[in-house]
Amino acid sequence: MRALIISFVLTMLTFFNSYGQVKITTTVKPIADIVKEISKDKADVSYIIPPNVNFHLYEYKSSDIKKISESDLFLYIGSGEPNITGIVKNIPKDKAVKISSLKGLVLIREEDHPDEIHPALWLDPYNAKVIAKFMTDYLSQKDPKNKDFYNKNYQKFSQNIDTIINYGNEKLSKVKNKNFVSYHYEFPYFIARFGLKYLAEIEMGHGREPTPKHLLDVIQKIKLNNVKAIFTSKQFYNKKVLDLIVSKTGVKIIFLDSQGENPTYLDMMRYNIDKVYEGLNY
Repeated sequence: MRALIISFVLTMLTFFNSYGQVKITTTVKPIADIVKEISKDKADVSYIIPPNVNFHLYEYKSSDIKKISESDLFLYIGSGEPNITGIVKNIPKDKAVKISSLKGLVLIREEDHPDEIHPALWLDPYNAKVIAKFMTDYLSQKDPKNKDFYNKNYQKFSQNIDTIINYGNEKLSKVKNKNFVSYHYEFPYFIARFGLKYLAEIEMGHGREPTPKHLLDVIQKIKLNNVKAIFTSKQFYNKKVLDLIVSKTGVKIIFLDSQGENPTYLDMMRYNIDKVYEGLNY
């Protein structure tokens, strides 16, 4: 009986602690991970697009729409997400924020659509700091009694971001061959932040498989520039195409984490730095 009472009390405490929390929903997990660095357990933070799928092709479910409509804040990138305009138009303006519109971000245009922002802006850790500062200000205004808590979390996260940038710069500056080849044009923010060179992409734009001519061009670039690895993620690649390139060049295939499959944002960035270093040093 005593154990039952204790269990009931703990359940009720959990309920009351969560009741009234600020509810924040993001489209992708990396943005939710950044928000959690600031909010910790003071907010109910979730995302709707699983990190193990191609987020460009995700189909929203009715439960996603419900979750968004019940949120105090909905964070979306504003580029690359499927049918996002139709969702946002039904949300009050003060409850939806387009991340790519935040001041201070480093933004890169799409290669095949120069009028669009490349969506994977979270792969530049400097941008993560900008997003975190926005969330610190938002949560401090929404929940002023915990303002000091949010500011302390931001200071710690900001320091961790500086550490990861320094770690990446120091490690990747030692790489002699900085030529980077990927299957999908997925990592321009990472490349720009850490001083690498985007030599080629295998895919010819979103979902456009390479032509024989394009494949031949990529293979020639790989051979001429002594490239030892091709980088991709599990969400964006065609195994048959990569197998063909491997057979012609002997390159290794390195899988990176572009959508937050690692537990935290900082884990994701350190993992990518280490894997890129590994691939460029074969």
